[in-house]
Amino acid sequence: MPQYPDIFYRNPLFDTVQPVDSVQVVDTVVRDSVVPSFITSGFHGTLMPLERMSYEIFQGWNLALLGLMLLLIVINKQLYPRQFRQVLSVPSGVAHTNQLLREWNPLRSFLCVSFTLGYILLIALFVQKSCVILSHDVLKYNNWPMFWTLCACVAGWVLFRYLMLHFVNWLFNTRDTVDRQMTVQFSISIFTLIAMIPLVLLLIYNPIKYFVWIGFGLLGLAAVFRLVLGIIETRIATKMSSFYIFLYFCALEIAPIATLVTAGWRYFSQGAVF
Repeated sequence: MPQYPDIFYRNPLFDTVQPVDSVQVVDTVVRDSVVPSFITSGFHGTLMPLERMSYEIFQGWNLALLGLMLLLIVINKQLYPRQFRQVLSVPSGVAHTNQLLREWNPLRSFLCVSFTLGYILLIALFVQKSCVILSHDVLKYNNWPMFWTLCACVAGWVLFRYLMLHFVNWLFNTRDTVDRQMTVQFSISIFTLIAMIPLVLLLIYNPIKYFVWIGFGLLGLAAVFRLVLGIIETRIATKMSSFYIFLYFCALEIAPIATLVTAGWRYFSQGAVF
């Protein structure tokens, strides 16, 4: 066997230099018997496995829900093409709203019920993913109980608006105000649903704050359009004074939305609402 006199082995204990010929090979079996492994011995107790932390907010049912939203749009467009076009033409002017209400009532249609349910599910999904991104807490927010809780909150918000419309209709003794206002809200909700689907898809694959603020910007823009169209529809269809209409929309639109935005900002910035 060739010899290598220039290669040396340094002993870590005595810091002396020895030739390579003095190195002794120790059998691994003997070494393990002399020095037991620190992994298999020397520890008394029970090891409790912990779930590995993951910061991915994407889940399989998210895509299924978005696919259901797209299927909902296609089904309604194929089954009710004229009604679908009429609802989307409501923001074009009061004449389109009058024509729609003369032919059919959207509040008692499959179109309204299905899109309202889709709107509730999609907004709840967006709010859930926004809470995960802003709080960096996957385990607390990215689960089914939180999703259904947010669905209940969004549904309660929609129901509150409907009850407020009925209350104002009774208070001022106006006719057809509820159907007209709900038609406006229904139309804006469909536009919001169509605009939010690609944004939520981008959000679950790219969980960054920019998409969260873009989503809230779209919701704020939809609220502004709903406010403007609601004032125009109410002013033309009724003889209420502009001052009462402004107070009505302050109670229905401005005050609740401002309260929700302020509460959300305090919760994620300070950790408490109050």
